[in-house]
Amino acid sequence: MASPLVSILIPSYNRPDYLEMALRSALAQTYKNIEIIISDDSTNFQVRDRLVPYLSTHSNIKYIKNKKKLFVKNWIRCFAASSGSYINYLMDDDLFHPQKIEEMMSMFMRFNDVSLVTSYRQLIDEKNEPRPGLQASRIFNQLSAVPGAALGNYILTNGRNVVGEPTTVLFRKEALTEPFGVYHGKQYVFNNDLATWISLLSKGKAVYIPQELSSFRIHSGQNQHVPSIIGTSFMEWTDLIVESRKDGFLRDPLQYRSALYTQLQNMRLFLQQPRYTPFQQNIQQVMQRIKLLLSKIE
Repeated sequence: MASPLVSILIPSYNRPDYLEMALRSALAQTYKNIEIIISDDSTNFQVRDRLVPYLSTHSNIKYIKNKKKLFVKNWIRCFAASSGSYINYLMDDDLFHPQKIEEMMSMFMRFNDVSLVTSYRQLIDEKNEPRPGLQASRIFNQLSAVPGAALGNYILTNGRNVVGEPTTVLFRKEALTEPFGVYHGKQYVFNNDLATWISLLSKGKAVYIPQELSSFRIHSGQNQHVPSIIGTSFMEWTDLIVESRKDGFLRDPLQYRSALYTQLQNMRLFLQQPRYTPFQQNIQQVMQRIKLLLSKIE
């Protein structure tokens, strides 16, 4: 039997050096039946120019230059252009380890009813060196297949995306019934990966591999902790908690209460930091909403 086609999707933006390293890590995969879709949101042609040698020698690379910046919809454009039965996003500043796709694809063959596979990942800096004194946490120390409902409840009640960043996860394309980052019709912007993981976990199991299979780069150009987006991020977490109950998560009122209370506590911690003072009003609005939701739990 031919190996199923895996689509590696790279939404790119103004980072030709990192993008080339990411692309090389995709081309170095020991699993050979792959296609690579690069959808370019850049404001210039540096990424396109860097890709010219690769496009002429690798027929499995498809490059799309967006006429205008799509931002979060660039992820959807990548997905729409894919032909594979399995999908793995690769952020243009991250890296795949050579055996990543092969190891993860074997999990779909080994376990039944799997919607996504994730793994431990290494944290690296601008020079591809491990971040000193900073390591990702392992969910499990051994290979584990986890019911989707159980893992989803853990994520929501603890306020932690333990599945990982988009680069970390390989998933079945047919299991994703809404566009990437969309959950129950809402487009999530700063938690688009988490919204998709919750959607996928409602459809099947997750498999966790404790070995390092990807590298997540931490550098100054990222916006995960930009103060101005924190309020929106908390709002999206709250929306996910509420909406996930429609898929059977947080059925126990105690779990639901715990999930909401965790977000409330996290926001209180953020408000203690001076850098978030200018955004206090936005965060407090979310806190008021959570307090109202808590008051309605019987």
